[in-house]
Amino acid sequence: MNTVSEAYQEPPALKFSTGVAMAVLLAAAIGLLSLGLANIYSAIDTGFRAAITLNSGIGPYSGKEVFLFAGWFGSWMVLHFALRRREVNVKKWFGVFMGLMFVATLLVWPPVFAVIADAFMGG
Repeated sequence: MNTVSEAYQEPPALKFSTGVAMAVLLAAAIGLLSLGLANIYSAIDTGFRAAITLNSGIGPYSGKEVFLFAGWFGSWMVLHFALRRREVNVKKWFGVFMGLMFVATLLVWPPVFAVIADAFMGG
């Protein structure tokens, strides 16, 4: 007669390098930074804003999303191949990720990106 403890088997551990996980996180942050930079540049340059308007219903935000996707996917591919076999310091790189996320958040927050755009326009 099998008891519960005899029937229980430990599930297999996931085996992937910490570099793979950090590549995913850093790529997400880079994608959001791309969105923030496109956001600021579209506030500075009306020609750029018009060029990235892919859908008139939502305006230049449609093109900004393309920059987000391109930054995320492109950096994910590069970082994945660069870090896939490496073990990295998760605490350190998670701190870098959180810092990048903080900067990306500031770049899309209107009080911050408006000041940055005004500074570039000489105002």
